Amino acid sequence: MIPSPADLLRVLGSGLRPDGAAEGVRAADGADFQTLLARARAGSLETGLPVTVADGAGLELSEEQLARLGRVVDRAHAEGATRILVMLDGVALDVDVLSRRVLGEADLAGGRVLTGIDGFVRLGEGDDGASGVLPLPSAGAVDASVLAMLAGEDKDAA
Repeated sequence: MIPSPADLLRVLGSGLRPDGAAEGVRAADGADFQTLLARARAGSLETGLPVTVADGAGLELSEEQLARLGRVVDRAHAEGATRILVMLDGVALDVDVLSRRVLGEADLAGGRVLTGIDGFVRLGEGDDGASGVLPLPSAGAVDASVLAMLAGEDKDAA
């Protein structure tokens, strides 16, 4: 007899593993899945995985900048973004979240339209991105606050 999807979900929810072991999934620090999920949503879960700069990107980033980007990429991934625009110390970077690579510097001049970007983060000097990733509006939507942020305007002036 083939188990139904409901039967499979019941087995997953029970904490039983396919090999018959009854132990639930735990992180290295002993946190269970629910705790890890809550930490990911709050932005306090860090993978410690490195962020790299793609070959041919023409960028040189310091270890400190790459570490800051790593925390932002963790946060963006937890929020479902796949490609983000990061303003890092005044430079606009195109970052692939899934591969954890900086693809290059984004050209924001001349009214050029950037496509494929689904999140935005502005990091100033020493900022670690703890405030989160700002999702961009869906296709066709116009959000004055996002446009003002991308233009570098003060949010109170918009």
